[in-house]
Amino acid sequence: MLLININSLLILKFDLKIYILKIYSTDARAVWQRNFLVYRRLWKTELIAPIIEPIFTFFAFGFGVGSLVSSEVQGMSYLSFVGAGVLAFTVLMRTIFEMTYGAYFRMVYQSTYDAILATPINAESLAAGEILWAVSKGIIDCLFILPLVVIFGSATSLLTPFAILPLTLGCVLLGSVSLGLTARIFDIGKFNVFFAFFFSTIFLCGAWFPLEMLPKWLQKIAYILPTTAVIDLTRACLNGDFAIRHVYESFYLLIASFFFIELALRSIRKRMVV
Repeated sequence: MLLININSLLILKFDLKIYILKIYSTDARAVWQRNFLVYRRLWKTELIAPIIEPIFTFFAFGFGVGSLVSSEVQGMSYLSFVGAGVLAFTVLMRTIFEMTYGAYFRMVYQSTYDAILATPINAESLAAGEILWAVSKGIIDCLFILPLVVIFGSATSLLTPFAILPLTLGCVLLGSVSLGLTARIFDIGKFNVFFAFFFSTIFLCGAWFPLEMLPKWLQKIAYILPTTAVIDLTRACLNGDFAIRHVYESFYLLIASFFFIELALRSIRKRMVV
């Protein structure tokens, strides 16, 4: 009985550790710089997808589907409504891909993580640097896509540049989720399950049509998805239409980001440190 109590206390002590406090900013920045130097050599090919994909998406949804929508959507044209979805979806996808396939290749096939951990850099700083880079990559893409949103007429507010803020928060959250998942995957084929879930839920988060069109029970599920909050906040910045719910969505993303960053750090330590 005493042994059981001691083991319970040890488990409790372990669970109460905050791994974020183990991050060294200089080490995390070094990991980020390593990824940036690689990106700087490949930036031309890296920017092709985030520039071309939104253009075709705007033509398909903004003009193609939009021509079939005669009435306004939430007080704006369908092209204006769908702009936030195009922007958020493209930026978040770049971050997720970086923290799934990109991180997996560095961790397993290239042994980059092993090489980094052979230096004084710890697992938490490594994970933090990876997340920081994924967020930076999303922001870089956002800076190229945002002018396209303005050109296509999907942004009508002077607050449009502030759309970077919710997108950054979304990149932190989904990048952390993706890295935590990657650390627990030993078969690259299992990413198919994750992306099947993500691509399926993207149709429920208000990117292409208002959530009010969904059944009540499905709306409750949609509001749980972090992408819903990211897209809603982005749309508010693009059109200048803010409401009290945006405050709650911001706090939700902040709290969830902290939780999943912590989970990602724990997962990387468990995977990489024997």
